[in-house]
Amino acid sequence: MSWRRHDTATSHFVASTDETDLALHLRAHGDDPARTPVLFVHGATYASRLYDVPHPGASWLKATADAGFAAYALDIRGYGKSHSARMEHTKAPYARASAARRDIDDAVNWILARHDRLQLHLVGGSWGSITTASYAAGTGADRVERLVLYAPIFAEKNDAWLSLLADPADASRLNPAFGACRLVTEADTRARWDAEMPEGADWRDEDVFQAMVRASLADDPQSPRHEAPAFRAPNGTFVDLFEAFSARPLYDPGAIRAPALLIRGGADPTSTRSDALQLFDRLGSEQKHYLEIANGAHFVSAERQAPSVFDATARFLLETALHP
Repeated sequence: MSWRRHDTATSHFVASTDETDLALHLRAHGDDPARTPVLFVHGATYASRLYDVPHPGASWLKATADAGFAAYALDIRGYGKSHSARMEHTKAPYARASAARRDIDDAVNWILARHDRLQLHLVGGSWGSITTASYAAGTGADRVERLVLYAPIFAEKNDAWLSLLADPADASRLNPAFGACRLVTEADTRARWDAEMPEGADWRDEDVFQAMVRASLADDPQSPRHEAPAFRAPNGTFVDLFEAFSARPLYDPGAIRAPALLIRGGADPTSTRSDALQLFDRLGSEQKHYLEIANGAHFVSAERQAPSVFDATARFLLETALHP
């Protein structure tokens, strides 16, 4: 089945106020200005495609639109279709959380103006839980009505990740060999994902996997240049993740006041139960919920348990209409 037949999102491009000639890409479903807007922000590797897998029943964005919302997903600078000329000419890890927050702010301002509203709902996954939560704790505090943190990462030592990120000669610092970005192939994604699932587990649909990978490769015009097709992912995230996985918080969750929902797959080794519950306990939100989904890994939103993620999110966001 061709993924392109199901690639039905609308694209919008928002001018960056922070980087010259950068147009930030927003994909959208149900983006009627009369609807309540929801903005999704991705993690370290896969861009907004993770939230809009072009396969029947696999798009979190479309499920949110079907629940009555205007659903948007942002490509942070250098990811997906937010192509950055600056990334091409820099050697340092590109697009840290501080830059991502500025992109989020640009997207939020554009969406709120389009919908003539003062607030929206915000969803952040993995590294995106850091960027969105820190935004909701700071400059975006008055603009976030409800906050969903998916596969959240906060501040817990994670030796497995540190072994991948640390300088081999000095484990106390990030590997200086990391450049502006890295290449991600289908094989890379499969190896990481498979390692998170028990041997023989049937948690993932191969057609969904292929649609997610193929669409992500298509978003990067440079992907065919490589012997094994690969898309680029900025490395600025590694700077932030090194801090988080060294148990050094990047923001104060106590400053968050918006109602919050935390969701993670039960087998996720990146967003661990202990770290997610630590974050949950420290949130300043008076209304907060924690949901753990069994038989799910880090990308549970693209696995067979995805409907549980979609339904829980919609129910949480719809509570606003019931209890304004």
